Amino acid sequence: MRKAYLTALGAALAVTAVIGLLPHSGVHSGREVAVFHPTGLKRLTSSNLVDAIIGLQLNGNVGKVDWNQAVLTVEMRADEEKQADRWYKDMEKLIRLSFTQMDNVNRLLIRYVDAKDNGRMLFAADVRRTDSWLSEHLSELSDADPLHDELWRKRLRIAYTSFLEERLGPIDTYSTAPLPSS
Repeated sequence: MRKAYLTALGAALAVTAVIGLLPHSGVHSGREVAVFHPTGLKRLTSSNLVDAIIGLQLNGNVGKVDWNQAVLTVEMRADEEKQADRWYKDMEKLIRLSFTQMDNVNRLLIRYVDAKDNGRMLFAADVRRTDSWLSEHLSELSDADPLHDELWRKRLRIAYTSFLEERLGPIDTYSTAPLPSS
């Protein structure tokens, strides 16, 4: 019995030694072998929601995120250092994630709240997969000013509060729509 035990122990040690030497033996043809294969996200789920939002590298601070029945709701916390143009860039990233990268987001709700004043809402946007401008004009969003441009405000269904005007001053509206001919 003792001899069988010692033989098994010797065999186990020999196998362990051979396995330990395999990486140095050159059997793997000298190229690196990937352990993890990154896959592009195509469907948003509760398990990949955090990774998708972090992957955007947003300029602003994310307050809350909710994923419920094909509706992605993101609350952004605006502080004094963040300018409106940064808000727009984050909005564009969220829209691109929702409607060009993901197949299962039908609606995106973005809310900007004040980080210091008990989370009072500044403005909100409501974008839907069925919006026709997504396929035709999404590339123009990076140059847009959605709070002031009436056309973009309608496209994004932006509603802003009087608190935003208190914070930024009066929001004058201009439009890129052509003037009616007289």
